[in-house]
Amino acid sequence: MSRRLKQTFNCDPLDVLVRQLIFSPPDKRAQQVVRLEQLHDQVDPDANYPLDFLAYRITGFRREGKDSVVLAGAAVLPDLRLMIDILSRSVRMPIDENTGPVETVPELATRLGVSTKTIGRWRKAGMRWRWVVPDGGGRKAVAVPRSVSDRFLQDHAEKVERAAAFTQIRPEVRKQIISRARQIARRRDVSLNQVAAHLSGKTGRALQTIRQVLANHDRDHPDRAIFSEHTGPLTAKQKRVIARAYRMGVPVDRIAQKYKRTRSTVYRVVHQHRAGGAGRFSLDYIASPIFEREDADEVILGRPLQDLTKHKTFAQITKAALSELPEPMRPLFKQPAISDERVHALFVRYNYVKFRAHQARGQFDRYSPGAKQVAVFDGFARQARELRDLLVRLHLPVLLSVARRHLIGERESTTNRLIELLEQGLIVLIQSIESFNHVRQHRFDSALTNRLLARYATSTQTGGGRATRQAQRKLVEGDGLKRLTEIASEAGVRIADL
Repeated sequence: MSRRLKQTFNCDPLDVLVRQLIFSPPDKRAQQVVRLEQLHDQVDPDANYPLDFLAYRITGFRREGKDSVVLAGAAVLPDLRLMIDILSRSVRMPIDENTGPVETVPELATRLGVSTKTIGRWRKAGMRWRWVVPDGGGRKAVAVPRSVSDRFLQDHAEKVERAAAFTQIRPEVRKQIISRARQIARRRDVSLNQVAAHLSGKTGRALQTIRQVLANHDRDHPDRAIFSEHTGPLTAKQKRVIARAYRMGVPVDRIAQKYKRTRSTVYRVVHQHRAGGAGRFSLDYIASPIFEREDADEVILGRPLQDLTKHKTFAQITKAALSELPEPMRPLFKQPAISDERVHALFVRYNYVKFRAHQARGQFDRYSPGAKQVAVFDGFARQARELRDLLVRLHLPVLLSVARRHLIGERESTTNRLIELLEQGLIVLIQSIESFNHVRQHRFDSALTNRLLARYATSTQTGGGRATRQAQRKLVEGDGLKRLTEIASEAGVRIADL
């Protein structure tokens, strides 16, 4: 049965272009399919191509103006195949003399002695196709021109040979493989992969072929399974437990023994889990031209962080202001006083390490992220978290000052009300750090003050959340520091150790 591949565009401009071409008249779409096929066969994956050139080759028209977009050939090729798929599916294209001999997917699979799934994998690997109307009419079907399949077979002879060998194992050979595997498993404590690797070397068959034969036998004959203790793929829960055990310092050998896996499998699970966590880490950053410099690491990160946070005095918080806070909260608002220049340098550094973490995450191998790749990301992500926490703590005195200023005009000038304003303002502080444009603005404390005053004014106009304040009065009065720490923790910020 012909089917569409689950494939998305690598290049957004080509995605946009094909959505425009789909509204062309049928005869134009048929011409564009032919043009796309000719272009596909001429694109070099190691070369780069301007978008204007590609659009001209596909449509025959030159677009007005210049477009600076340049696309990599390796990314363009699968997109061209997808464009051929979309356009040829939208129009009835009969088989004619210009097309040459074609074969449907089942016909090609039968001729080569492979499965239709294998043909699907080859389509993903670079064998182009189009949708055609079979002779005599009927439903459209995926067809591969004979010239295309012959060229693919010539360029990927080893891959084709392996696929054919897998499907052509004779029943008697299959029985011999299963029998020999059973003998080995009875004599030694070995895994399915180890036996498959051994038999692959003895028989000359591909490792995956032997492994699939043994796995299919155990699945179809559970009462006579060779590897009865083979547990199958790890579940999501097992992977989480393995990652947590590794993080807690449990030896890898012990984890591997418990789950009957190899050390490499355990490490792969750990790296995948860490990479999965990396995908959930927010890396919105304010870009700066300096980030693209070759010496950016030296310019931005060369200065030790301790030099930026050295101080001789504390921020100007009066004893009267601190006395209005419960005793446990006072040390939190007594922070170092550092210059505007150093604060700005911290913001540049914060956004840069997020930029570098974003780069590192983009280089992850989709299926098997390497330890070095994950370690590089972790390093920059850790620096980003530490810098964000530092920026929040350094500006807590500003938060207290603005909250007290706003409190002067209110009737309820109590410690409880002050703590509530600090709770509201802490969220504004964290959000302001994330959105502060260090390229255009230079005084973060001014920007923060304006946002805090606007937030407090809105709160007063809407009633100040009095129902919430009454419901939380005992909690806030009992432990204001705990409440502030919890609010910060919900946003992923650490401001104090409890």
